[in-house]
Amino acid sequence: MNLLLTELLNLPGVMVEDFRQTETELFLEVEVYAAEATCPNCAQLSSHLHQNHWLLVRGLPISNRAVWLKVNRRQFKCSTCQKPFSEQLYFLGKRRKYTDRYAFEMVQQVVHSDVHNVAKNNDLTDAEVWSMVNYVADKVLEIDLVRAKHLRHKFIGSGKNI
Repeated sequence: MNLLLTELLNLPGVMVEDFRQTETELFLEVEVYAAEATCPNCAQLSSHLHQNHWLLVRGLPISNRAVWLKVNRRQFKCSTCQKPFSEQLYFLGKRRKYTDRYAFEMVQQVVHSDVHNVAKNNDLTDAEVWSMVNYVADKVLEIDLVRAKHLRHKFIGSGKNI
């Protein structure tokens, strides 16, 4: 366990177990230290570890180095409904390859720039940045951006200012 990197990472309940670095990247192997997880099917707590799944996700940079988290997303087996399930990680959205904090940072950069430049400056594609914008909008605003886009075009087409 690396206490300094754990503190720098600043994700409560997450410990940095190991790390590897290059001139431009920092790879952190992290572990969540919760003894139990809640079953999404029946909402019961389970501590029966079924298996481990490793995934690589992008985190906020540290010291001008891109940060990649190798996360052990544990799979539990519910003793009540007997179904296996993966633990929900509070810092990572479902099926996301980046942390929530990273997505929020990219959206903040878009607010002060544009999607293409943010993508270029962060070695991402425009589609990846748009995906983060939509993810953050869904998470924070809970509005349908597609509908808002259609309304905007409708108003612009009618000559009204919005």
